[in-house]
Amino acid sequence: MTGKKVRWILGITLAALLLVAGGSQVCFLLRYPYFRKYAAINGVSLHQARQIWGHPSEASEANMGMAVEASFENWDAVERLSRKDRHTGIGTYYYNLSNAMRGQLPDKLLDFYQPFETGLFLPVGEKSSPFVIGCAGDVWWALNYMPLAERDAMLGLLFSPAHNGSRYLRRLAESNLVKGDYEAASKYLRILMNSRADKAWASARLPENWTPEYRSLIEYKRSFLPRMDFVHGMDQTPTILRILLNSNASNTMALDYLLCYDLLTKNLDAFMADFAPSLTKSVLYEEAVLIFLASKGGMDAENFRHYNVSGNTLERFNRFVTIYRRDNGALTNLTRDFGKTYWYYYYFARRNEKQ
Repeated sequence: MTGKKVRWILGITLAALLLVAGGSQVCFLLRYPYFRKYAAINGVSLHQARQIWGHPSEASEANMGMAVEASFENWDAVERLSRKDRHTGIGTYYYNLSNAMRGQLPDKLLDFYQPFETGLFLPVGEKSSPFVIGCAGDVWWALNYMPLAERDAMLGLLFSPAHNGSRYLRRLAESNLVKGDYEAASKYLRILMNSRADKAWASARLPENWTPEYRSLIEYKRSFLPRMDFVHGMDQTPTILRILLNSNASNTMALDYLLCYDLLTKNLDAFMADFAPSLTKSVLYEEAVLIFLASKGGMDAENFRHYNVSGNTLERFNRFVTIYRRDNGALTNLTRDFGKTYWYYYYFARRNEKQ
């Protein structure tokens, strides 16, 4: 075989190998687009991402997708992705947040797997993964509580693979813009201005470049800021929510999160103290009220009117109680018709060992 022919064969072989490798990369990107996007907002290349996180799975792709879409506040996409995962805290957390952003948190709460209160607020501690820490601040940003939004962004940056990433820098910049700390915000914006992908975004957030729409957004979020500073521990979520409400009673998202927190922890005394029938309503809240009234001997027309309990909800509650008593507390004949009610959750939901 001549040298020319050998070189020709080697050239064809090399081209084929490159084509296969390139095709494999294209297939990877098509199958796992959120893996690439999550790597980008964490400031690492695709090659580095595969070394850090390994080969993605369908589950990790959905989780990364929720984190990516939440960072851009694409809530319809977040809710759609959350439905691919019904049995993890991350899936529930983003399902709840996406519904809350559309004013549907209580109405859809029990349509989904709920691991008690950790489906509302991701725990941040020494046992939390960097991924969870990076996601935990999204709900606080949405609730307009900047100290924890900023804390979780800072921790996310600290524990991110490259100690970098636009996801955390953007949150740190905007948290400080809302607080009015322009000096701190400009520090993060200057860093982002050095990135071709983030330059336009950062430039638009410099106060001198604000559009009327963005200025209105900042002013809107400022209207929900607490009027007092206080020192709190990691386990004082209800206290934080109540302080947000004391500062601005129109923060209905904070109210719904507080009420749902009370209900998921089965603290009906706290729920009744926090519940304001004139400010929010849901069949879920009606169901919880009926358990409380029944236990306190308050099942009368005046209370039903005060707490906006409908005749339909009252009728369903009576049917639930009839079957529950008839079957000595067994759930068998209640699941089909009442499996998504608060009554079913209250009497039958149990924490597992990890909760």
